[in-house]
Amino acid sequence: MPVIATTAFSTAGQAMQLVRSMLNDADIPLVDLITPTGAARVSTVATITTQQAHGLQIGSIVQVSGVSDSSFNGSQSVAAVPTATTFQYVQFGAPDGTSGNGTVSLLVQGDWATDAVLIPLVNKAYRKVQTRLLENGSPSATDDTQITLPAGTIQLNDSTNPQLPVDFLAPRTIRERITGNLYFGPPMEPVSELPSRPQSAVNGCYAWFGDGINFLGALNDTDIWLRYFLAQPYLSDGDSVMLIRGCLDPVADWTAFLAAESRARGQGGGFAAIFEQDMKEMLNMQAHARQYAPARRKPNNIGRRGWFGFGLGR
Repeated sequence: MPVIATTAFSTAGQAMQLVRSMLNDADIPLVDLITPTGAARVSTVATITTQQAHGLQIGSIVQVSGVSDSSFNGSQSVAAVPTATTFQYVQFGAPDGTSGNGTVSLLVQGDWATDAVLIPLVNKAYRKVQTRLLENGSPSATDDTQITLPAGTIQLNDSTNPQLPVDFLAPRTIRERITGNLYFGPPMEPVSELPSRPQSAVNGCYAWFGDGINFLGALNDTDIWLRYFLAQPYLSDGDSVMLIRGCLDPVADWTAFLAAESRARGQGGGFAAIFEQDMKEMLNMQAHARQYAPARRKPNNIGRRGWFGFGLGR
């Protein structure tokens, strides 16, 4: 039987590792044994001695584990490499001591394209992919919610009560109903300016400006069903999940472009072209999926005399 992953979404760590491969900066994983007395700390500087040549460089990120004195353990950044079998890292606030045993594992990073360097660029690339999805009306960039507006409400923004969702970017579709009714009406009409007309039972239209949704102010409490373009959460580390299906390649492509350009201007052009191709394929895949969405065909007489030809439902 096939192995089923626990999530369909990729992580920032997977994107960063792909970027390192694209930039030819991916280190080869290794595990070295620490000698029985190979862990020593003096004046906050820990020195680890391995049984074989470790091949580490300054800036490599390693996982030290299994040392008899557990205060040496943890994820560490190599600060110095005195010999082929020793390396050093800094531990502020730790007492002097000697221990040993355990292992050193290289956390797969790069010599310069480390997670710390790439995570801000991954976030920028992630936002760029979200913007492309928004521009193309992709459902991957939307969410929906229901909000009850008290009678007379004329604005909904980040500081009103109720307020807009915290991940809200812009409205896509709004429907409304008088609170207590069963069904929502057709989509409300978006307008650039609210019309000058008396308030009525429902709002009927809305205007999006000033980072808020503006209404005429219904005479009744109303429920609105809001489908909106959303901002995905910030990626903080390699374990952060990118909540857009199929975004791994375009995010990695644009991150590689940004990283290459940061090293030498004009070196990222090839990655930008790959990004455009992968982004196009992602949008085409979503468009094809929407084409197969089920839809009910309206009766032929719906446009003439309503349902069943008796003028009902007009």
